[in-house]
Amino acid sequence: MGLFNREIVTLNIEASEARLMVLRGKSITAWDGIALPPGALRNGQVVQPQVFGQALVELFAKAHASRRGSVVGLSGQRSLVRLLNLPPVDPKLLDETVRREARRELPLPLDELYLAWQVIGDQAASRTQVFILGVPRETLDTCMAGLRAAGVHPRAMDLKPLALARAVNLPDVLIADAEATTQDVILVREGTPIIVRSIAAQSGSTQTTRTPDDQADALATEVQRTLDFFNSSMASTRPAWSPVVCLTGLLGDSDVMRQRLGARWTLAQPAPPLPLPPDFPLLPYLTNVGLALKH
Repeated sequence: MGLFNREIVTLNIEASEARLMVLRGKSITAWDGIALPPGALRNGQVVQPQVFGQALVELFAKAHASRRGSVVGLSGQRSLVRLLNLPPVDPKLLDETVRREARRELPLPLDELYLAWQVIGDQAASRTQVFILGVPRETLDTCMAGLRAAGVHPRAMDLKPLALARAVNLPDVLIADAEATTQDVILVREGTPIIVRSIAAQSGSTQTTRTPDDQADALATEVQRTLDFFNSSMASTRPAWSPVVCLTGLLGDSDVMRQRLGARWTLAQPAPPLPLPPDFPLLPYLTNVGLALKH
């Protein structure tokens, strides 16, 4: 229960907004957001650290939140997720083996990535499943520059798609996250996110002219693409599944999104393992909830 014995400040950085949430004990006590100045971020990267940092200073002040020890969520844009199936490996050789396989599986050189990995399931079984995550060094380094400009000292960082999977808290689900200019699709099977897709709207005027129908159609297309890829490459090795979709994000509760995707798939509600204030805007702040649950 150590999670609930301290204050946890979470910061979710979206393409055009930063959202902050404070958890004290078991209670969500504060939440707020701030629009990020145009041009502060580009393709998920902080390109104007001082401008970005000033916005964060204002956000933390509004929420009366400490800038030390926060948990920060990054966009999944350009980050890479893979699930490796390895033969049994001597634990002493596992890191070397994972890195060798990551070089084969990932489209970017390892020296351009921060690489993290974790064994999934029983390592003594007939195969060793390893979840690997590669984050471009430039993405993380520029974010840290922006955080330093704000005097924010994180104790942990995580990717938005992984935080969403943790907060939705359903073992088998396809999470469809809808923001104004970005969309994330995360396919979770047996509690593990095995496919992660992060999509940004085209730069320029397209971002501001997409109608709600356009956004819903684009998200439905990405959901179908994800399911098609899963069915063609992974479904045969996993238990049968009737796909359910959980809508999240700023636009996740819109009538157009729910009608368009609900006409094609069964919709599920997130089940975060935290008590929620009655007026808490869950879908936009679901990533913050997942960040608070990061151990």
